[in-house]
Amino acid sequence: MKTVFFIFLIAALVAPFAYATDTSDESLVLYFSFDELDGDKVIDHSQYGNDGTIAGAPELVAGKFGNALKLNGQSDWVEVPHADILTVDENVTVMAWINAERHKGPNDQRWQGILAKGNGPRSYSFYTEFPSECLHLSAGGSGSVCTGKVALNEWQHVAAHVEDGTHRYWLNGEAVGEFDGRNPLPGTADQADVLVGKTHEGNREFLGLIDEVRIWNRALNEEEILIEKDRPLTSVEPLGKLSMTWAALKSQK
Repeated sequence: MKTVFFIFLIAALVAPFAYATDTSDESLVLYFSFDELDGDKVIDHSQYGNDGTIAGAPELVAGKFGNALKLNGQSDWVEVPHADILTVDENVTVMAWINAERHKGPNDQRWQGILAKGNGPRSYSFYTEFPSECLHLSAGGSGSVCTGKVALNEWQHVAAHVEDGTHRYWLNGEAVGEFDGRNPLPGTADQADVLVGKTHEGNREFLGLIDEVRIWNRALNEEEILIEKDRPLTSVEPLGKLSMTWAALKSQK
């Protein structure tokens, strides 16, 4: 009986871990874990060093994995200087964990910015949107809105990609929309900075928490979306799992 128990215990200790993301992936062009800040600098964990600069005074708080950035919905965001590697010619994937306090932007603006690059031309702007209460992706001058519902005041995983003119969305790992026939991406014509927590139009700042922001210059498929959803910067044990296991162990003494 004890042998069976200890086999179960080992499996319980190993299985719950979230394994670390692969930062050596050449298509991963930006990755903010927000686990720590270097003064007003946000460290990019991709191989390209696209570090961001803090605007305003956002707080570093407990996140989905490690820490997250808490934005006030008015004057807090992150700005990343333009680099050629951040341009997207055909395909792109954007992804984050968010804990939003609203769907709208400030002053009842219809859109609230999660992350963006450019406006005219625009590589991508990724928002929460009202009245859909879902996600809106605008890229290359055309947009679409997903078909799910982004819950407020709880962690939600949001992802979208553009693949050869098709927009696709995932919410908490579930596919929530596919829209084809959209405009091509602008490539190097877009020389704008990348923004996290707002978009280039202004008055679309994000209120709430943002964690694990990632951008790829290719379209991740659904299997990859599901894998990356639960892959933080470093391997972690979900909160509560280890204490429950030790409680079970003590009960066997």
